[in-house]
Amino acid sequence: MSKKIHDSLTELVGHTPLVRLHGYEKKLGLKAHLLAKVEYFNPIGSIKDRIVLRIIEEAEQTGKIIPGKTTLIEYTSGNTGIAVSAIGSMKGYKVQIYLQEGVSHERLQIMKAFGANVTKIGDVPELQDALKASNNDFVAATNILKQHIRDRQAAGDDIYFVDQMINPLNSKAHHDTTGKEIWEDTEGDVAAVVASVGTAGTIRGIADYIHEQKASTKIFAVEPAETDTKLTGIHNFTDVPKERIPLNLRENDELSKNVFDEVFVADSDGAFEAARTVAKTDGVLVGNSSGAALWGAVKVAQREEYAGKNIVVIFPDTGLRYLSTTLFEG
Repeated sequence: MSKKIHDSLTELVGHTPLVRLHGYEKKLGLKAHLLAKVEYFNPIGSIKDRIVLRIIEEAEQTGKIIPGKTTLIEYTSGNTGIAVSAIGSMKGYKVQIYLQEGVSHERLQIMKAFGANVTKIGDVPELQDALKASNNDFVAATNILKQHIRDRQAAGDDIYFVDQMINPLNSKAHHDTTGKEIWEDTEGDVAAVVASVGTAGTIRGIADYIHEQKASTKIFAVEPAETDTKLTGIHNFTDVPKERIPLNLRENDELSKNVFDEVFVADSDGAFEAARTVAKTDGVLVGNSSGAALWGAVKVAQREEYAGKNIVVIFPDTGLRYLSTTLFEG
């Protein structure tokens, strides 16, 4: 009998399952096949494990960071910060997380459990001012944080900003792993992919890989209503100033039309209801961004041309990180 012993949890990142949501399809009377990419099977519990591992390991290989010396910094709504905290601790780095307001208490506690120093954005006046001036825009606050980091680096601090917003390895990681896995696990039989948009690394990487294999596969993006603050972790990217468009969705400094085919604008009521329902029908407990993606996937599945076809929907994380919120009330 051969042993299966891993040297680190980092060896378990990726290769998450595709699960058909039979119960959900039946309850809603859908004719299409909904295939959930269940990313909470990553060892630290979310899709962000993929990009953080890629970014940290490449920074190590190029000599940008040194265990025991460099401090890793990230600004996050939760999942990326959790992955940086966990993988950073495994590899011997100090971690400083700047946490977006409004995220669940569980996320804060998990980061602290991994040993990270966590600062809420509300405790940093210049970042809070940037958010107020930009209707809570994630990108605007990130730009202020970058200047803060440059000031510290100029003062001699050995720090490294993971910077998922602009790091090209964000989408690259999803191209090389998430997109590839979807293609291989469906054996190329995928009519559409639906994903919520935050940094847009996930949808960009998946779209690039899938379209290299099969140009006819449709990509659907989901964003929150602009006034909806309950859908944390995903952000508006249409009808916003161009500087607020994620770099992964920009082309010639404008919103690219080559990544996605259509955009759905979700509200928290629809997203929350989708997450609550799939927990009961299929035993899949997911967060609100997954609920938003599932809500969007239903819109696609209800179209007659998708009857009998496979629609992959991305579930970024586990609902266990939202139990202190109103997500599962009702």
